[in-house]
Amino acid sequence: MVRVRRASGGREEGLLKRAEALRRSVDPLLPERTRDCPPEPFERLHDQLEEVRELRDDSGRLDRASRWGEPLPRAYAGFLRFYLESELPPLLPARVGGQEVSYAPLARTDPEYQIAVQHYDDPRRLLLAYLALARKGFYFYALPNRLLCTGRDPSPPGEFLRKQDEDLPYRFERGSEPGLFLCAHLAHREPVPWVGVAWPSAGRTFRICSRCAKEDAQLLGAVASGFAQPRAEEAFETSAELNVDCRGGPECIHHQLPPISRGLRRAYVSGRRSDRELIQEYIREIEPVVERGAERLFVASGVCYGSNERAFLDGLHPSPVERSALEKVLPQVQGLFQLPEATASQALERLWRTHAEEIVRAIETDPEEAERLVREARAAPGRVSELLRRAAQRGEERETLNALPRYETLSPEAMFADAVARSFRVGGALAAERKVEQTLPRDGKVRGLAYGLLLGLGRSAPHAWQFSETERQFGESLANPAKALLEVPAAEYDSALATLLAAAGVPQRATPLGPG
Repeated sequence: MVRVRRASGGREEGLLKRAEALRRSVDPLLPERTRDCPPEPFERLHDQLEEVRELRDDSGRLDRASRWGEPLPRAYAGFLRFYLESELPPLLPARVGGQEVSYAPLARTDPEYQIAVQHYDDPRRLLLAYLALARKGFYFYALPNRLLCTGRDPSPPGEFLRKQDEDLPYRFERGSEPGLFLCAHLAHREPVPWVGVAWPSAGRTFRICSRCAKEDAQLLGAVASGFAQPRAEEAFETSAELNVDCRGGPECIHHQLPPISRGLRRAYVSGRRSDRELIQEYIREIEPVVERGAERLFVASGVCYGSNERAFLDGLHPSPVERSALEKVLPQVQGLFQLPEATASQALERLWRTHAEEIVRAIETDPEEAERLVREARAAPGRVSELLRRAAQRGEERETLNALPRYETLSPEAMFADAVARSFRVGGALAAERKVEQTLPRDGKVRGLAYGLLLGLGRSAPHAWQFSETERQFGESLANPAKALLEVPAAEYDSALATLLAAAGVPQRATPLGPG
């Protein structure tokens, strides 16, 4: 069902003013011509329009003229008759260049001609009246304030190109080749899929990448807007590419990919696909081709490493923990292994579902702890790298502590010093400082020992107010042996602890039971 709408008073008044202007002259309905444009078709049209204008005060004859004859003079006659009767019928909608335009059905002719006459002051809408002539070999360009015909010369005027640049839905940078215009990502040679539109007669090619492509924009429609020419469907070349930075050699499948399918190209040319939709559907078309053509193929962030597992792994910039896990499972990967971003965490997430136990056991040798980590990672998707990092850290801590001697019984002072030293060795100065804060007693020799350990850590200043003058003096006498306890190799740890306790004059600790 055709939708209709009533014209507002302002819109009706605007139509009347335009009709009044056309009563005075038919020139606004005719394009400006370049020197090489043949005058005959336009002189003939001018005479036909003038014949209608001579009837401008005769409603009956205008009514007949609006039903017979050439399309543009018919639309013109209907518009002049409206001026005399000033009774506007309900408006009808029409799609012009992707936008909805309303027009009044005033003549028995196609909507395009009625829109052109009723909106003649908009060159893009006046252009609709000359589509038939364009199909016969003429070129028309809607400039900001006039319609220009260049005859059979396809070269667009510079004024049109400058306005086109302003109106395109994207901002472009000049490429390395003449007439090549690229979005910022492509201009900086990022390996990102793109859609391209070439306009050979203008010597221009535009490319927009998947990151810039919009859901509600179409590059082809924007480039082709505002002018008419013969064989418009052949005037532009539409293409798309995965644009992979292929390092897999000349035999890699990425050097043998087909272009976009005819069906997808037709859907885009007819305006049924946006730029983003075209790229997304092209990728879906190509992925099965890539998968079928690769026995082992590693791709990350648009870079193809072929079957070179080592180069792929280096391109992910993994941490030592991530590298250990990936080196364990990547040799088992077959077919296409593709990541949207070149990160080791994404690779581990992809591999987790089928290789969870192997990934964890590459880092965690304790079977019970490995099983617990697998359960934890499955309960918290997206955190595999973090869990592996923590597992590796716990493993390093266990290795560090296992290298130190074990004690069955210790005096309170020895127990305090040993706890702070172990905290330092697995967590650094801040961890040791927190241990002092958490276990510091209110009185006793441990307080002087604590101040000595803070001096050894280089963290005494923030805590000096907590200690008496006597405790600080006592701690200063222990600073050197306390620092030694924190820093000596594991094999000298027992001796350093004994030296510190002797300097503090506190009971000796028990004999060590051995490492770990």
